[in-house]
Amino acid sequence: MSTSNDHSDRQRDDMITLRVPRGALTALWTLGSLIALLLVALAFIAGLALRPALPAAAPVQVPVIVDPAPVAPSIVTLSASPLPLPVTPAPPTSAPTSEPAVQPTLELIRPTEAPAIPAPTDAAPVIPAPTGVDADPPAAVDFRIEPQPAAVQPPAAPVQAAAQPPPAARPADSGGGGASRPAPTTRPPVHALRGNVRWLTANSPVIIQNDLLVSSGASLIIEPGVEVQIGKGASLVIDGSIVALATPDRPVRFTQIGGGDDPRLRWESIIGRAGSVIDLRNVLITGGGGGGTVLAMQSGRLSLQSARIVNNGGHIRVEDSFVIIRDSEISGNRMPYGSAIDITLTRGGGGSPGSDVVIINNRILNNALVAGTAPLRVTNLSFERPARIEIEQNLLVGAAGPNLALFTNAQLMGNIRCNTLIGGANGLSLRSDAPPNLSPMLNIRDNAIEAHEPPNNPFYRQFNIGKGATSDLPLTMTNNWWEVANGPYEPALNPEGRGEAAGPNIAFQPWLQTRPACAPSF
Repeated sequence: MSTSNDHSDRQRDDMITLRVPRGALTALWTLGSLIALLLVALAFIAGLALRPALPAAAPVQVPVIVDPAPVAPSIVTLSASPLPLPVTPAPPTSAPTSEPAVQPTLELIRPTEAPAIPAPTDAAPVIPAPTGVDADPPAAVDFRIEPQPAAVQPPAAPVQAAAQPPPAARPADSGGGGASRPAPTTRPPVHALRGNVRWLTANSPVIIQNDLLVSSGASLIIEPGVEVQIGKGASLVIDGSIVALATPDRPVRFTQIGGGDDPRLRWESIIGRAGSVIDLRNVLITGGGGGGTVLAMQSGRLSLQSARIVNNGGHIRVEDSFVIIRDSEISGNRMPYGSAIDITLTRGGGGSPGSDVVIINNRILNNALVAGTAPLRVTNLSFERPARIEIEQNLLVGAAGPNLALFTNAQLMGNIRCNTLIGGANGLSLRSDAPPNLSPMLNIRDNAIEAHEPPNNPFYRQFNIGKGATSDLPLTMTNNWWEVANGPYEPALNPEGRGEAAGPNIAFQPWLQTRPACAPSF
Protein backbone atom coordinates (compact mmCIF):
# COMPACT_ATOMS: atom_id res chain seq x y z
CA MET A 1 0.00 0.00 0.00
CA SER A 2 2.75 2.31 0.89
CA THR A 3 4.61 1.41 -2.29
CA SER A 4 1.61 2.34 -4.37
CA ASN A 5 1.28 5.65 -2.62
CA ASP A 6 4.97 6.50 -3.14
CA HIS A 7 4.66 5.84 -6.79
CA SER A 8 1.60 8.10 -7.08
CA ASP A 9 3.35 10.88 -5.20
CA ARG A 10 6.39 10.64 -7.53
CA GLN A 11 4.24 10.93 -10.65
CA ARG A 12 2.46 13.96 -9.20
CA ASP A 13 5.78 15.63 -8.48
CA ASP A 14 7.01 14.92 -12.05
CA MET A 15 3.88 16.43 -13.52
CA ILE A 16 4.27 19.55 -11.44
CA THR A 17 7.95 19.83 -12.49
CA LEU A 18 7.15 19.46 -16.26
CA ARG A 19 4.20 21.81 -16.16
CA VAL A 20 6.19 24.78 -15.01
CA PRO A 21 8.83 24.78 -17.88
CA ARG A 22 6.20 24.31 -20.61
CA GLY A 23 4.34 27.44 -19.58
CA ALA A 24 7.52 29.50 -19.61
CA LEU A 25 8.53 28.32 -23.07
CA THR A 26 5.10 29.12 -24.43
CA ALA A 27 5.25 32.57 -23.02
CA LEU A 28 8.70 33.22 -24.47
CA TRP A 29 7.70 31.95 -27.92
CA THR A 30 4.61 34.14 -27.93
CA LEU A 31 6.60 37.20 -26.89
CA GLY A 32 9.26 36.59 -29.59
CA SER A 33 6.61 36.23 -32.28
CA LEU A 34 5.05 39.52 -31.26
CA ILE A 35 8.44 41.28 -31.38
CA ALA A 36 9.22 39.80 -34.82
CA LEU A 37 5.86 40.94 -36.19
CA LEU A 38 6.47 44.37 -34.74
CA LEU A 39 9.89 44.61 -36.37
CA VAL A 40 8.52 43.50 -39.76
CA ALA A 41 5.80 46.08 -39.52
CA LEU A 42 8.30 48.82 -38.64
CA ALA A 43 10.61 47.81 -41.53
CA PHE A 44 7.70 47.86 -43.98
CA ILE A 45 6.62 51.30 -42.80
CA ALA A 46 10.20 52.60 -42.99
CA GLY A 47 10.57 51.21 -46.52
CA LEU A 48 7.43 52.98 -47.65
CA ALA A 49 8.70 56.22 -46.14
CA LEU A 50 12.17 56.07 -47.74
CA ARG A 51 11.24 54.86 -51.26
CA PRO A 52 10.56 58.35 -52.79
CA ALA A 53 14.10 59.58 -51.88
CA LEU A 54 15.97 56.91 -53.94
CA PRO A 55 17.83 58.26 -57.10
CA ALA A 56 16.43 57.48 -60.51
CA ALA A 57 18.30 55.13 -62.80
CA ALA A 58 18.42 57.61 -65.70
CA PRO A 59 21.69 59.63 -66.31
CA VAL A 60 21.98 63.03 -64.68
CA GLN A 61 20.98 65.91 -66.91
CA VAL A 62 21.58 69.60 -66.30
CA PRO A 63 20.20 72.48 -68.26
CA VAL A 64 22.83 74.70 -69.95
CA ILE A 65 21.85 78.14 -71.10
CA VAL A 66 23.54 78.64 -74.47
CA ASP A 67 22.35 82.19 -75.13
CA PRO A 68 21.29 84.83 -72.63
CA ALA A 69 18.16 85.38 -74.70
CA PRO A 70 14.95 83.91 -73.25
CA VAL A 71 14.92 80.61 -75.12
CA ALA A 72 14.30 77.06 -73.99
CA PRO A 73 17.36 75.57 -72.26
CA SER A 74 19.42 72.93 -74.03
CA ILE A 75 19.95 69.66 -72.19
CA VAL A 76 23.54 68.40 -72.10
CA THR A 77 24.33 64.92 -70.81
CA LEU A 78 27.51 64.89 -68.69
CA SER A 79 30.12 62.22 -69.40
CA ALA A 80 33.52 61.33 -67.94
CA SER A 81 35.60 62.34 -71.02
CA PRO A 82 39.17 63.60 -70.25
CA LEU A 83 39.98 67.27 -70.49
CA PRO A 84 42.09 68.30 -73.52
CA LEU A 85 45.78 68.91 -72.80
CA PRO A 86 46.98 72.52 -73.09
CA VAL A 87 48.88 73.26 -76.28
CA THR A 88 52.13 75.17 -75.81
CA PRO A 89 52.59 77.64 -78.64
CA ALA A 90 55.84 77.32 -80.59
CA PRO A 91 58.33 80.11 -79.99
CA PRO A 92 58.29 82.72 -82.72
CA THR A 93 61.11 82.49 -85.19
CA SER A 94 62.54 85.63 -86.64
CA ALA A 95 62.61 85.89 -90.37
CA PRO A 96 66.11 85.92 -91.88
CA THR A 97 67.33 89.38 -92.57
CA SER A 98 70.21 90.83 -94.43
CA GLU A 99 70.77 93.47 -91.77
CA PRO A 100 72.51 92.94 -88.44
CA ALA A 101 70.49 93.18 -85.27
CA VAL A 102 72.91 95.46 -83.49
CA GLN A 103 74.67 98.52 -84.84
CA PRO A 104 78.27 99.13 -83.79
CA THR A 105 78.98 101.76 -81.20
CA LEU A 106 82.39 103.19 -80.59
CA GLU A 107 81.78 104.96 -77.29
CA LEU A 108 85.07 103.94 -75.78
CA ILE A 109 85.17 103.84 -71.98
CA ARG A 110 88.50 104.79 -70.51
CA PRO A 111 89.74 103.96 -66.98
CA THR A 112 90.37 106.81 -64.60
CA GLU A 113 94.15 106.58 -64.94
CA ALA A 114 94.37 105.97 -68.67
CA PRO A 115 95.50 108.62 -71.15
CA ALA A 116 93.03 109.63 -73.81
CA ILE A 117 93.24 108.10 -77.28
CA PRO A 118 92.86 110.54 -80.18
CA ALA A 119 89.48 110.35 -81.88
CA PRO A 120 89.38 108.57 -85.25
CA THR A 121 89.31 110.63 -88.39
CA ASP A 122 87.11 110.06 -91.39
CA ALA A 123 90.07 109.73 -93.73
CA ALA A 124 90.61 106.24 -95.05
CA PRO A 125 93.94 104.72 -94.05
CA VAL A 126 96.71 104.60 -96.60
CA ILE A 127 97.24 100.95 -97.39
CA PRO A 128 100.87 100.22 -98.21
CA ALA A 129 101.71 98.17 -101.25
CA PRO A 130 102.71 94.58 -100.51
CA THR A 131 106.37 93.82 -100.64
CA GLY A 132 107.78 91.45 -103.21
CA VAL A 133 105.03 91.99 -105.83
CA ASP A 134 106.20 91.15 -109.30
CA ALA A 135 105.75 94.27 -111.44
CA ASP A 136 106.07 92.39 -114.70
CA PRO A 137 102.76 91.60 -116.44
CA PRO A 138 101.69 87.95 -116.61
CA ALA A 139 102.64 85.93 -119.65
CA ALA A 140 100.34 85.89 -122.68
CA VAL A 141 97.27 83.69 -122.43
CA ASP A 142 95.41 81.61 -124.97
CA PHE A 143 92.40 83.86 -125.50
CA ARG A 144 90.38 86.64 -123.95
CA ILE A 145 86.74 87.49 -123.38
CA GLU A 146 85.70 90.99 -124.33
CA PRO A 147 82.41 92.12 -122.79
CA GLN A 148 79.73 93.73 -124.88
CA PRO A 149 79.32 97.51 -124.58
CA ALA A 150 76.81 98.54 -121.96
CA ALA A 151 74.46 99.97 -124.58
CA VAL A 152 73.90 96.62 -126.25
CA GLN A 153 73.63 94.47 -123.15
CA PRO A 154 70.74 91.99 -123.36
CA PRO A 155 67.66 93.38 -121.63
CA ALA A 156 67.00 90.24 -119.60
CA ALA A 157 66.87 90.99 -115.90
CA PRO A 158 69.49 89.22 -113.77
CA VAL A 159 68.35 86.40 -111.55
CA GLN A 160 68.18 87.31 -107.87
CA ALA A 161 69.89 84.78 -105.64
CA ALA A 162 68.07 83.70 -102.51
CA ALA A 163 69.44 85.23 -99.34
CA GLN A 164 71.09 82.83 -96.94
CA PRO A 165 69.51 82.69 -93.49
CA PRO A 166 71.82 82.80 -90.50
CA PRO A 167 72.55 79.45 -88.84
CA ALA A 168 70.37 78.34 -85.95
CA ALA A 169 73.14 76.88 -83.84
CA ARG A 170 75.86 78.48 -81.85
CA PRO A 171 75.74 82.17 -80.87
CA ALA A 172 78.72 83.86 -82.32
CA ASP A 173 81.79 83.80 -80.12
CA SER A 174 79.87 82.45 -77.15
CA GLY A 175 81.80 79.15 -77.00
CA GLY A 176 78.95 76.95 -78.11
CA GLY A 177 80.56 74.16 -80.27
CA GLY A 178 82.02 76.49 -82.84
CA ALA A 179 79.93 75.18 -85.76
CA SER A 180 80.82 76.70 -89.12
CA ARG A 181 78.52 78.82 -91.20
CA PRO A 182 76.61 77.33 -94.14
CA ALA A 183 78.44 77.37 -97.47
CA PRO A 184 77.11 79.90 -99.95
CA THR A 185 74.72 78.40 -102.45
CA THR A 186 75.12 79.09 -106.13
CA ARG A 187 72.99 78.32 -109.14
CA PRO A 188 74.48 76.59 -112.19
CA PRO A 189 76.49 79.32 -113.90
CA VAL A 190 75.17 80.45 -117.27
CA HIS A 191 78.70 80.77 -118.56
CA ALA A 192 82.00 79.04 -117.79
CA LEU A 193 85.55 80.12 -118.54
CA ARG A 194 88.05 77.45 -119.61
CA GLY A 195 91.75 77.58 -120.30
CA ASN A 196 93.74 80.74 -119.54
CA VAL A 197 91.71 83.93 -119.65
CA ARG A 198 92.89 87.54 -119.29
CA TRP A 199 90.67 90.55 -118.67
CA LEU A 200 92.42 93.55 -120.21
CA THR A 201 92.38 97.15 -119.05
CA ALA A 202 91.40 98.22 -122.55
CA ASN A 203 88.17 96.23 -122.28
CA SER A 204 87.17 97.60 -118.86
CA PRO A 205 84.56 97.51 -117.45
CA VAL A 206 83.91 93.79 -117.60
CA ILE A 207 80.20 93.24 -116.95
CA ILE A 208 78.85 90.04 -115.38
CA GLN A 209 75.08 89.84 -115.58
CA ASN A 210 74.67 86.31 -114.18
CA ASP A 211 76.76 83.71 -112.36
CA LEU A 212 80.14 83.11 -113.97
CA LEU A 213 82.28 80.01 -113.38
CA VAL A 214 86.05 79.74 -113.67
CA SER A 215 86.24 76.03 -114.43
CA SER A 216 88.56 73.58 -112.72
CA GLY A 217 92.00 73.84 -114.29
CA ALA A 218 91.25 77.25 -115.76
CA SER A 219 92.88 80.52 -114.68
CA LEU A 220 91.54 84.07 -114.82
CA ILE A 221 94.07 86.92 -114.75
CA ILE A 222 92.77 90.45 -114.21
CA GLU A 223 95.06 93.28 -115.29
CA PRO A 224 95.61 96.42 -113.16
CA GLY A 225 92.92 99.06 -113.57
CA VAL A 226 90.13 96.69 -114.64
CA GLU A 227 86.67 97.29 -113.17
CA VAL A 228 84.46 94.21 -112.82
CA GLN A 229 80.77 95.14 -112.59
CA ILE A 230 78.49 92.39 -111.28
CA GLY A 231 74.69 92.26 -111.55
CA LYS A 232 72.24 91.96 -108.70
CA GLY A 233 72.37 88.50 -107.07
CA ALA A 234 75.16 87.21 -109.35
CA SER A 235 78.31 85.43 -108.14
CA LEU A 236 81.79 84.75 -109.45
CA VAL A 237 82.45 81.05 -108.74
CA ILE A 238 86.04 79.78 -108.78
CA ASP A 239 86.89 76.11 -109.34
CA GLY A 240 90.27 76.98 -110.89
CA SER A 241 92.19 80.12 -110.01
CA ILE A 242 91.74 83.89 -110.14
CA VAL A 243 94.65 86.32 -109.89
CA ALA A 244 94.47 90.10 -109.70
CA LEU A 245 97.97 91.58 -109.29
CA ALA A 246 97.05 95.26 -109.40
CA THR A 247 98.97 98.29 -108.12
CA PRO A 248 97.99 100.97 -105.56
CA ASP A 249 97.47 103.58 -108.30
CA ARG A 250 95.64 101.15 -110.61
CA PRO A 251 93.51 98.86 -108.39
CA VAL A 252 91.09 96.22 -109.62
CA ARG A 253 87.52 97.02 -108.61
CA PHE A 254 84.65 94.58 -107.99
CA THR A 255 81.45 96.58 -107.80
CA GLN A 256 77.82 96.78 -108.88
CA ILE A 257 76.79 97.43 -112.45
CA GLY A 258 77.05 101.17 -112.80
CA GLY A 259 79.83 101.41 -110.21
CA GLY A 260 77.70 102.09 -107.11
CA ASP A 261 77.09 100.34 -103.79
CA ASP A 262 73.29 100.50 -103.54
CA PRO A 263 72.10 97.93 -100.92
CA ARG A 264 69.11 97.13 -103.16
CA LEU A 265 71.39 96.08 -106.04
CA ARG A 266 73.97 94.01 -104.20
CA TRP A 267 75.69 91.22 -106.06
CA GLU A 268 76.26 87.95 -104.21
CA SER A 269 79.79 86.62 -103.65
CA ILE A 270 83.21 85.69 -104.92
CA ILE A 271 83.27 82.00 -104.04
CA GLY A 272 86.31 79.71 -104.06
CA ARG A 273 85.40 76.03 -104.03
CA ALA A 274 87.48 72.96 -103.18
CA GLY A 275 90.96 73.06 -104.71
CA SER A 276 90.66 76.63 -105.96
CA VAL A 277 93.07 79.56 -105.59
CA ILE A 278 92.10 83.20 -105.05
CA ASP A 279 94.96 85.74 -105.09
CA LEU A 280 93.80 89.36 -104.96
CA ARG A 281 96.19 92.28 -104.45
CA ASN A 282 95.32 95.97 -104.47
CA VAL A 283 91.62 95.36 -105.04
CA LEU A 284 88.45 97.16 -103.99
CA ILE A 285 85.42 94.98 -103.23
CA THR A 286 82.21 96.92 -102.68
CA GLY A 287 78.45 96.64 -103.18
CA GLY A 288 78.33 92.83 -102.74
CA GLY A 289 77.37 90.31 -100.09
CA GLY A 290 73.67 90.16 -100.90
CA GLY A 291 73.35 86.81 -99.07
CA GLY A 292 75.56 87.60 -96.05
CA THR A 293 78.95 86.56 -97.48
CA VAL A 294 80.96 88.69 -99.90
CA LEU A 295 84.09 86.50 -100.15
CA ALA A 296 84.25 82.78 -99.36
CA MET A 297 86.88 80.07 -99.65
CA GLN A 298 86.37 76.38 -98.90
CA SER A 299 89.22 73.85 -98.99
CA GLY A 300 91.51 76.02 -101.09
CA ARG A 301 94.03 78.89 -100.83
CA LEU A 302 93.09 82.51 -100.24
CA SER A 303 95.53 85.40 -100.43
CA LEU A 304 94.12 88.87 -99.89
CA GLN A 305 96.69 91.67 -99.73
CA SER A 306 96.37 95.46 -99.80
CA ALA A 307 92.62 95.17 -100.30
CA ARG A 308 89.69 97.34 -99.27
CA ILE A 309 86.46 95.47 -98.42
CA VAL A 310 83.95 98.27 -97.80
CA ASN A 311 80.21 98.93 -97.92
CA ASN A 312 79.11 95.33 -98.46
CA GLY A 313 76.29 93.28 -96.99
CA GLY A 314 78.38 90.32 -95.86
CA HIS A 315 81.61 89.05 -94.36
CA ILE A 316 84.69 87.04 -95.36
CA ARG A 317 84.38 83.32 -94.58
CA VAL A 318 87.14 80.73 -94.86
CA GLU A 319 86.77 77.01 -94.18
CA ASP A 320 89.55 74.39 -94.13
CA SER A 321 91.85 76.54 -96.22
CA PHE A 322 95.22 78.21 -96.05
CA VAL A 323 94.58 81.93 -95.69
CA ILE A 324 96.71 85.05 -95.66
CA ILE A 325 95.12 88.48 -95.22
CA ARG A 326 97.44 91.42 -94.78
CA ASP A 327 97.68 95.20 -95.23
CA SER A 328 93.92 95.41 -95.80
CA GLU A 329 90.91 97.37 -94.54
CA ILE A 330 87.52 95.85 -93.79
CA SER A 331 85.07 98.54 -92.75
CA GLY A 332 81.58 99.91 -93.25
CA ASN A 333 80.06 96.49 -93.93
CA ARG A 334 76.70 95.28 -92.59
CA MET A 335 76.94 91.63 -91.64
CA PRO A 336 73.80 89.67 -90.71
CA TYR A 337 75.82 86.84 -89.14
CA GLY A 338 79.37 85.82 -88.41
CA SER A 339 82.51 87.79 -87.75
CA ALA A 340 84.00 90.23 -90.24
CA ILE A 341 86.69 87.61 -90.90
CA ASP A 342 85.39 84.17 -89.91
CA ILE A 343 87.89 81.29 -90.24
CA THR A 344 86.98 77.69 -89.37
CA LEU A 345 89.23 74.63 -89.47
CA THR A 346 87.08 71.53 -89.06
CA ARG A 347 90.01 69.11 -89.47
CA GLY A 348 92.73 71.15 -87.79
CA GLY A 349 95.73 72.63 -89.56
CA GLY A 350 97.48 71.44 -92.69
CA GLY A 351 100.41 69.91 -90.86
CA SER A 352 103.04 71.87 -92.79
CA PRO A 353 105.78 73.83 -90.98
CA GLY A 354 104.15 77.15 -91.96
CA SER A 355 101.10 78.71 -90.39
CA ASP A 356 97.58 77.89 -91.48
CA VAL A 357 96.20 81.36 -90.73
CA VAL A 358 98.16 84.58 -91.31
CA ILE A 359 96.41 87.85 -90.43
CA ILE A 360 98.87 90.78 -90.40
CA ASN A 361 98.55 94.57 -90.42
CA ASN A 362 94.81 94.90 -91.10
CA ARG A 363 92.24 97.45 -89.97
CA ILE A 364 88.86 95.90 -89.10
CA LEU A 365 86.49 98.52 -87.74
CA ASN A 366 83.14 100.31 -88.12
CA ASN A 367 81.32 97.17 -89.25
CA ALA A 368 77.74 96.45 -88.17
CA LEU A 369 77.96 93.06 -86.44
CA VAL A 370 75.43 90.96 -84.58
CA ALA A 371 75.82 91.28 -80.80
CA GLY A 372 78.43 88.88 -79.43
CA THR A 373 80.43 88.50 -82.63
CA ALA A 374 84.03 89.62 -83.11
CA PRO A 375 85.85 91.45 -85.90
CA LEU A 376 88.14 88.40 -86.19
CA ARG A 377 87.37 84.80 -85.21
CA VAL A 378 89.51 81.68 -85.69
CA THR A 379 88.00 78.28 -84.86
CA ASN A 380 89.72 74.89 -84.70
CA LEU A 381 87.08 72.20 -84.24
CA SER A 382 89.43 69.23 -84.45
CA PHE A 383 90.22 67.37 -81.23
CA GLU A 384 93.32 65.78 -82.77
CA ARG A 385 95.15 68.09 -85.18
CA PRO A 386 96.67 71.38 -84.00
CA ALA A 387 96.56 74.63 -85.92
CA ARG A 388 99.14 77.39 -86.32
CA ILE A 389 98.20 81.06 -86.43
CA GLU A 390 100.04 84.35 -86.93
CA ILE A 391 97.95 87.37 -85.87
CA GLU A 392 100.07 90.52 -85.70
CA GLN A 393 99.77 94.32 -85.92
CA ASN A 394 96.01 94.38 -86.50
CA LEU A 395 93.59 97.07 -85.36
CA LEU A 396 90.50 95.20 -84.17
CA VAL A 397 87.67 97.48 -83.06
CA GLY A 398 84.68 95.78 -81.44
CA ALA A 399 81.09 96.83 -80.89
CA ALA A 400 79.14 94.38 -78.70
CA GLY A 401 81.47 91.39 -78.49
CA PRO A 402 85.16 90.47 -78.20
CA ASN A 403 87.80 91.88 -80.54
CA LEU A 404 89.60 88.60 -81.15
CA ALA A 405 87.72 85.33 -80.61
CA LEU A 406 89.58 82.02 -80.60
CA PHE A 407 87.97 78.61 -80.27
CA THR A 408 90.07 75.46 -80.17
CA ASN A 409 89.63 71.81 -79.22
CA ALA A 410 93.22 70.78 -80.05
CA GLN A 411 96.56 72.50 -79.61
CA LEU A 412 96.78 76.07 -80.89
CA MET A 413 100.24 77.40 -81.69
CA GLY A 414 101.76 80.59 -83.04
CA ASN A 415 101.98 84.31 -82.30
CA ILE A 416 99.50 86.99 -81.32
CA ARG A 417 101.65 90.12 -81.20
CA CYS A 418 101.41 93.91 -81.51
CA ASN A 419 97.63 94.03 -82.00
CA THR A 420 95.30 96.73 -80.72
CA LEU A 421 92.18 95.20 -79.15
CA ILE A 422 89.84 98.08 -78.44
CA GLY A 423 86.13 98.70 -77.79
CA GLY A 424 83.28 96.27 -77.29
CA ALA A 425 82.66 93.82 -74.48
CA ASN A 426 86.00 92.00 -74.33
CA GLY A 427 89.51 92.05 -75.76
CA LEU A 428 90.64 88.45 -76.25
CA SER A 429 88.24 85.54 -75.78
CA LEU A 430 89.54 81.96 -75.83
CA ARG A 431 86.90 79.23 -75.63
CA SER A 432 87.23 75.46 -75.84
CA ASP A 433 85.43 72.15 -75.41
CA ALA A 434 88.76 70.42 -74.72
CA PRO A 435 89.88 69.22 -71.26
CA PRO A 436 90.69 72.20 -69.05
CA ASN A 437 94.38 71.23 -68.72
CA LEU A 438 95.11 71.92 -72.41
CA SER A 439 97.42 74.94 -72.54
CA PRO A 440 97.74 76.65 -75.95
CA MET A 441 101.32 77.24 -77.11
CA LEU A 442 100.72 80.86 -78.05
CA ASN A 443 103.14 83.76 -77.77
CA ILE A 444 100.76 86.56 -76.76
CA ARG A 445 102.69 89.76 -76.08
CA ASP A 446 103.07 93.47 -76.95
CA ASN A 447 99.34 93.87 -77.47
CA ALA A 448 97.43 97.01 -76.46
CA ILE A 449 94.19 96.01 -74.71
CA GLU A 450 92.02 99.08 -74.20
CA ALA A 451 88.60 100.67 -73.65
CA HIS A 452 86.23 97.77 -73.07
CA GLU A 453 82.85 97.94 -71.39
CA PRO A 454 82.83 97.39 -67.61
CA PRO A 455 80.79 94.44 -66.35
CA ASN A 456 77.56 95.25 -64.55
CA ASN A 457 79.30 95.56 -61.20
CA PRO A 458 79.56 98.72 -59.06
CA PHE A 459 83.30 98.33 -58.47
CA TYR A 460 84.11 97.83 -62.17
CA ARG A 461 81.91 100.74 -63.14
CA GLN A 462 83.38 103.03 -60.48
CA PHE A 463 86.85 102.70 -61.97
CA ASN A 464 85.76 102.03 -65.60
CA ILE A 465 87.50 98.65 -65.59
CA GLY A 466 86.60 96.64 -68.69
CA LYS A 467 87.16 92.99 -69.53
CA GLY A 468 90.56 92.69 -71.17
CA ALA A 469 90.76 88.91 -71.65
CA THR A 470 88.91 85.73 -70.74
CA SER A 471 89.94 82.11 -71.28
CA ASP A 472 88.58 78.62 -70.67
CA LEU A 473 92.13 77.21 -70.73
CA PRO A 474 95.38 78.14 -68.96
CA LEU A 475 96.81 81.00 -71.01
CA THR A 476 100.03 83.01 -70.74
CA MET A 477 99.62 86.72 -71.56
CA THR A 478 102.72 88.36 -70.13
CA ASN A 479 104.23 91.63 -71.39
CA ASN A 480 101.00 93.19 -72.66
CA TRP A 481 99.61 96.69 -72.12
CA TRP A 482 96.39 96.69 -70.10
CA GLU A 483 95.72 100.43 -70.55
CA VAL A 484 97.28 101.75 -67.31
CA ALA A 485 100.72 101.45 -65.80
CA ASN A 486 99.64 99.59 -62.66
CA GLY A 487 98.44 96.65 -64.70
CA PRO A 488 95.23 94.68 -65.06
CA TYR A 489 92.75 94.37 -62.24
CA GLU A 490 92.63 90.88 -60.77
CA PRO A 491 91.03 90.46 -57.31
CA ALA A 492 93.62 88.02 -55.97
CA LEU A 493 96.85 88.73 -57.89
CA ASN A 494 96.61 92.49 -58.54
CA PRO A 495 93.77 94.07 -56.54
CA GLU A 496 95.32 97.56 -56.87
CA GLY A 497 95.40 97.39 -60.67
CA ARG A 498 92.98 99.63 -62.51
CA GLY A 499 93.63 98.44 -66.03
CA GLU A 500 91.59 96.04 -68.14
CA ALA A 501 90.62 93.01 -66.06
CA ALA A 502 92.32 89.67 -66.67
CA GLY A 503 90.03 86.73 -66.10
CA PRO A 504 90.81 83.42 -64.40
CA ASN A 505 93.31 81.05 -66.05
CA ILE A 506 95.37 83.99 -67.39
CA ALA A 507 98.98 84.58 -66.30
CA PHE A 508 99.62 88.30 -66.90
CA GLN A 509 102.70 89.11 -64.75
CA PRO A 510 104.86 90.96 -65.68
CA TRP A 511 102.87 93.49 -67.73
CA LEU A 512 104.00 96.44 -69.86
CA GLN A 513 103.96 99.82 -68.12
CA THR A 514 103.85 101.78 -71.39
CA ARG A 515 101.88 101.25 -74.59
CA PRO A 516 103.83 99.16 -77.15
CA ALA A 517 104.96 101.19 -80.15
CA CYS A 518 104.29 98.30 -82.55
CA ALA A 519 100.53 98.24 -81.79
CA PRO A 520 98.54 100.39 -84.27
CA SER A 521 96.74 103.48 -82.98
CA PHE A 522 93.02 104.04 -83.29
